[in-house]
This record gives sequence, structure tokens and C-alpha cells, in this order.
Amino acid sequence: MQDQTQALKDYLGGMKRHNRAALMQLRGIHNWHAAAQHELERRAYLVLNTFNDDLMLAIANGEVNVQQAIDEVLAG
Repeated sequence: MQDQTQALKDYLGGMKRHNRAALMQLRGIHNWHAAAQHELERRAYLVLNTFNDDLMLAIANGEVNVQQAIDEVLAG
């Protein structure tokens, strides 16, 4: 985890040099755990852009279980 902390500090150091105002705004975020979880979910949802309309409708209508499909692919 030390490497990740250092990577974060390196990134923030670059912000300090090039966009101090943005870095100061980040100080206003107090629940970084929730923010990171939200971002992970947002990124996961991006895969939906790759599905065709028929598949999206099947998922939306409950005809396709994405979680089950993922589990089956990982098990196989």
C-alpha cells in the first residue's frame, strides 16, 4: 500500500505545481472511500456502452442476468 500512497502523493504534487486551485478544491471532499466507490461503479457502467440495444433491453427487462453471466464466465 506504501507504493499506492506514494503514487497518490506524486500525483498531488503535480497538481500542486500545475493546478493548485484544483488541489485546494479536493480538500473539500471528506468521504474519499465513497467517492472512489462511486467512480469504480461509474467506470464499470461504461461497459454498457459496448452492448447492443437488444442486449440492453434484455438486461433491462430481467431476461439476462449479468451477474450470473459473469460468474459463469469466471468459472469456465
